[in-house]
Order: sequence, then C-alpha cells, then structure tokens
Amino acid sequence: MDHLLICKNPNCRFVLDRRINGKVLRSPQLILKKCPACRGEWSSTCPFCDQALAVRLIDGVLHLTCCGKRLHPEAKAA
Repeated sequence: MDHLLICKNPNCRFVLDRRINGKVLRSPQLILKKCPACRGEWSSTCPFCDQALAVRLIDGVLHLTCCGKRLHPEAKAA
C-alpha cells in the first residue's frame, strides 16, 4: 500500500505521509481532500516517471528513489 501522497500542482509538490504511529490511514482524503498548501489534487505516483511515490532525505532535501530527482516545486514563470 502506498503511504505517500504528493500534490499534483507542479508549483507546490507538497508531500503527505499517511502513516500515523506506523499505521497507514486508509482514507486520508476524508481528512485532507485537497493539498493544504494550494488546494491541489493528490497523487501517489512520481510526477516525473509515474512509478509509486517513494522518497528519501539527503542533506535535508527530499529525493525521489525511483528516478533520483530532487523533489521541489518547479520555478514559476516570471
């Protein structure tokens, strides 16, 4: 079961861990239907390679384990 969700908004990329005390919430949408940062929709897949979302912390920055990319919001167009 996937325990991470990511905001689909490329300018946000908020990550939500559905685990509480080691247990995965079955329906996090009942708690947070939309991203609390931007009101975007949730996804459980990597925004770059469409595999199941998995991250690791390297020097205080989240990186995707599937494709190795750094997870951060995309730059906004000026």
